[in-house]
Amino acid sequence: MLKKSVVLNNGVSMPSLGLGTSLRNKPNKVDNQQFVESVKHALKTGYRHIDTAKCYNNEHLIGQAIKESNIDRKDIFLVTKLFPDDMGFDKTLKAFDKSCKQLQVDYIDLYLIHFPAKIRGQNNDVEKSRQLRLDTWKALEKLYSDGKCRAIGVSNYMPRHLEEILDAGMTVPSVNQCEFHPYYNNKKLYDYCNKLGIQFEGYSPLGKGNLLNDNIVLDLSKKYSKSCAQILLNWSLRNNVATIPGSTNHERIEENSDIFDFSLSDEDVSLLWTLNKNEKVSWDPTNIV
Repeated sequence: MLKKSVVLNNGVSMPSLGLGTSLRNKPNKVDNQQFVESVKHALKTGYRHIDTAKCYNNEHLIGQAIKESNIDRKDIFLVTKLFPDDMGFDKTLKAFDKSCKQLQVDYIDLYLIHFPAKIRGQNNDVEKSRQLRLDTWKALEKLYSDGKCRAIGVSNYMPRHLEEILDAGMTVPSVNQCEFHPYYNNKKLYDYCNKLGIQFEGYSPLGKGNLLNDNIVLDLSKKYSKSCAQILLNWSLRNNVATIPGSTNHERIEENSDIFDFSLSDEDVSLLWTLNKNEKVSWDPTNIV
């Protein structure tokens, strides 16, 4: 059966299934109270890994949901991310404190650099970009050493961005959170992170719904008597990729968590790897210097 948690390279245990909470570019946006209720429902269902970010503009709502859930803070693995325009040593420390205030917590389980460059005014100077990332990572190292977060990592980092950290002799990230699904399996980066002992975590595991009508996925759905979403999430976990499907629909939240009572065969895992089209559905860090 599938592992319900993964152990990061610093020994911290992280639930392998989390609730993604990015609602940007979704046609079915919900109001604040509906969102809070969806997070509370996820916690009631058994989710213990909640993933957010400053740029999702919902940290305060997640903080409210956690408080109202009456679940001990220590039992929830909480992840948030640094807004790209807050990169830099001092700005990162201030941004972290603001996120904690919004979330109504005094520590974060996993803090990630959301993207390897600023969104506004991206710098094409390789050395300046490298130094900005390293200064930002140095701030995360301080937060970790000060006990303000239990683990630190990155998101959307390509191998060359990770190599900068390694070449500087700094702390190896615990996690790299990137787009991951059969249409965009990110195989080279996946292999690179596994080689370094960096936990690979996938967002958009359903390809924003594009995979739900794929004929092979539909066939596997029938074979295992599971939904297409459950097949895809099981595939992520079978590849030791932590996954964070997002939904505010209570039934889908429950459905997405019901993936631990079956396991795709090795043959079917390999079959889904063959669907790769290099078809991204989210932001692309490939050309970030």
